[in-house]
Amino acid sequence: MADSNYTVLARKWRPQSFDDVVGQEHITRTLKNAIASGRIHHAFLFLGSRGIGKTTTARILAKALNCQQSDTPTVSPCGVCDNCVSIAQGSNIDVIEIDGASNNTVDNVRDIRDNVRMVPSSGRYKVYIIDEVHQLSTSAFNALLKTLEEPPAHAVFILATTEAHKIPATIVSRCQRYDFRRVPMAGIAELLRNILAKEGRTASDEALFAIARAAEGGVRDSEGILDELMTYCDGEITFKDVFDVLGLVDWRVMHTLCDALLAGDVARQMTVVEEVITAGKDLSQFVEELLRYFRNLLVCKSSKDTEILRLPEDETAELARRAARFPLVKLLNIVEQFAALTNGFDSQIAQRTALEALLIRLSRVDTDVSLDTVMEKLLLLGAGGVVPAVAAPPAEGGAPPNPPEVGPAQTPQPVPTTGLLGGVEASPVAAPPPAPRPVPTDAPMAAAVPAPQPVVDKEALKARLIAKNPGLDAVFDVFRGKVAEVRPARGESAAEESGGAGYPGTVSADIPVDDTEDAADTELD
Repeated sequence: MADSNYTVLARKWRPQSFDDVVGQEHITRTLKNAIASGRIHHAFLFLGSRGIGKTTTARILAKALNCQQSDTPTVSPCGVCDNCVSIAQGSNIDVIEIDGASNNTVDNVRDIRDNVRMVPSSGRYKVYIIDEVHQLSTSAFNALLKTLEEPPAHAVFILATTEAHKIPATIVSRCQRYDFRRVPMAGIAELLRNILAKEGRTASDEALFAIARAAEGGVRDSEGILDELMTYCDGEITFKDVFDVLGLVDWRVMHTLCDALLAGDVARQMTVVEEVITAGKDLSQFVEELLRYFRNLLVCKSSKDTEILRLPEDETAELARRAARFPLVKLLNIVEQFAALTNGFDSQIAQRTALEALLIRLSRVDTDVSLDTVMEKLLLLGAGGVVPAVAAPPAEGGAPPNPPEVGPAQTPQPVPTTGLLGGVEASPVAAPPPAPRPVPTDAPMAAAVPAPQPVVDKEALKARLIAKNPGLDAVFDVFRGKVAEVRPARGESAAEESGGAGYPGTVSADIPVDDTEDAADTELD
């Protein structure tokens, strides 16, 4: 027969003193010092994500202010007096808990203003705990300002919210701000271990850390997961039990998918996705798990301190072995793209299609390489390195500008007939004859117009080169492959960041153009 008095773990083992609060030592220490020194503020603002102890700490503070076992506020409420018991149960008449989501109007705030003047009935302080205070309307916030700034001596306000950015600055400035942090995985695992000991149950360390990781720093979430697992399992809670109950994907599946990515095995990747879907796993959660997995690989690759992962040693070793096989730039690329992939899907098929397309892309491309500038230089190199210049038009309404003095004609060096372009022959190009000097006149000379930048029709030039050399397409493919091999190994774009010179496997053609001649500077490494 079911027990009608059953209490969930999150309520049964809710902290009843400052020392019981997990992972918020910076908060509890400040509050205890304030109480001990008598520096009790009239308004507190508790900020932080869900389930990390904001309301619990507010109740403990209310008990510390009103405990009947002490003549003054105490840092260690007894927990057994009438006030402590009624506050813990939420029934104390002097500690009023208000849900900001359903009491967010001006009229609700007016009720608070009318009642706050009344002295406490059984305690020293009248405490107002307003949860999710960010949901108050603008008018309600404005109505609360005066009371919050100058409340009666017996009144204390504790405002709690998960969305600090929605609180008006005028409210924040009137409160002492306390930022609650997500609880570390080690702290949650230790808390769950203590709860299991009190309940007469056990769990493996891997299972406890898996629960803590799934809770994402939330104590209440972790206790809810543990409650479900205790119902699911008869004996010890194992790592596999956690994955089964939460619908997570086993890390061995992640390892398999990672190995398939490294090998470029698209068929295996599609098989893994099919197995995940057939097992009934949520695809959105699977993508998030993939993001977390590759993020852990990135940590192993870029940091020597793998303790921050809070994973079992054998799992960390597996991650480190796989991380060593990835170039750092590719891991960065993978993490960024999986992060973008998690930004919302409309349907299961959209998730699957986007996921599979991303896996194929990651298997085929080592890194994103922009070859526009490099290809332009390669095409110019194939044409002999000469850029056709465009004559400057005469100045409008005046005589043409004086051309610069031209020295003796120079013959450019021919491009070698063998090498990268596979037999493209380039003959020396004769320099144009010097232009005759104009006859001086008394008319005012128009200002010199600088010659425009050389214009290159890359597509036409490429078409001519390929028509003359049918094997040039293959040369371009080889060139792209060389760039893809060199860049990840160096972690930078050698062709772009260093001007394309100095690295083996790079080809550059720096083509300076001035008013006197066209020249080509070609390097082949």
